[in-house]
Amino acid sequence: MIQIGKIRNTHGLKGEAKVMNLSDFDRFSPYSVVFVVMNGEELELVIERVRRQKDWFIVKFEGIDSIEDVLPFKGLDLYTKEDASSQLAEDEFLFADLIGKKVIENGRTVGHVSAVIPVPQGHLLEIRDNDKKILVPFVKAFIGPITDDAIIIYPIEGML
Repeated sequence: MIQIGKIRNTHGLKGEAKVMNLSDFDRFSPYSVVFVVMNGEELELVIERVRRQKDWFIVKFEGIDSIEDVLPFKGLDLYTKEDASSQLAEDEFLFADLIGKKVIENGRTVGHVSAVIPVPQGHLLEIRDNDKKILVPFVKAFIGPITDDAIIIYPIEGML
C-alpha cells in the first residue's frame, strides 16, 4: 500500500473529512477506493464526493454521514493499492522511491534521503547523516543522475 493522504480533521456535520494530500497524482476522485488501518485492521473507504479547499481536500466517504461517523478516522493515514509508477514520465519519481536512497556529492556519501517535503516552489529532499539534516531543492540545477540506489547532487557553496 502507498500512503496518499492523512485525515486531519472533520469538516461540518455531515460526515466530511479534511484530508491532507500526500500524493503528486490525482487520487481523490468520486468512486475511488482508499484504505485506512484502524486497530490493526485494513478498512476500505469509497469516496462519494470530493472538493478542494485551499491546500486541502474535503472528502465525503460512502456510509459516513455524520460528524460522529467520521471522528474515529481523524488522524489516520489514507492508502491506495494502485501502482502509479506506470504514469510517471522519464524524469519523474514517486516519493517512496526516493526515500532511503544514498546521496552522493563529488564521490562521497553525504547521507540518505529521509523525506521529500512539498513547498510552494516544488519539493525539497531532506537528507540526513546521523544527526545532521540538509535540505536540497529537487530541481535539475542541484540534482544529477538518479539510479536505483543513489542520487548525485550538485550543491552550491554553503548548502552542505
